[in-house]
Amino acid sequence: MDPIPIPSSCDPSGLWRYWRPGSDATVHPAMVELGTVRGREVALATHFHAEDQITRVHAGVRRFVIGGALVEVAAGQSLRIPAGTPHRSLPSPAGVVCTNFYLMPGSPPLAEMPPAPWETITQAAHRTGMSREGYSRRFKRLHGLPPQEFRLLERLNAARGLLRQGEAIAAVAAEAGFADQSHLGRCFRRMFGVTPGRYRAG
Repeated sequence: MDPIPIPSSCDPSGLWRYWRPGSDATVHPAMVELGTVRGREVALATHFHAEDQITRVHAGVRRFVIGGALVEVAAGQSLRIPAGTPHRSLPSPAGVVCTNFYLMPGSPPLAEMPPAPWETITQAAHRTGMSREGYSRRFKRLHGLPPQEFRLLERLNAARGLLRQGEAIAAVAAEAGFADQSHLGRCFRRMFGVTPGRYRAG
């Protein structure tokens, strides 16, 4: 079973279906649109997108013509087509099931994106089509930190910003996602060498 979840609102039971995340908090903020398709007649005339397209094939083989060359993407594989790249989709005689992710141009590959604030590490791994362990290893190799520590640093930097604005420490702890003021204090001092109170006082 392919690990990438497909929202129920775009179940690929017909031909092309498109879904826009809007305020949905289950997709990465770089995602502009998602398209799904199931079937044989997946041919499309030459076209290009304003967004980067990542095609993830769940079953069958997806076939493209890009720059005059035939490109085949088999089940379990992905293909990134940069924004503005003309490409043509060919029919799939044996049938295909795939998902197209449309991302803001220049976004890093899905496997390199930090987890969104609302995602667990497991959810972020599933979004990329990787296991939790594989995602964590790749993330650390690329960013120098495991995803859990990266997320902690994001929260601590958010706390710094709130403290600079003079917000109460207890409120900062809650808003930045810490269990309580003591939890924030321990993490903050370990990372920045000073307590939140001393930092807030300047």
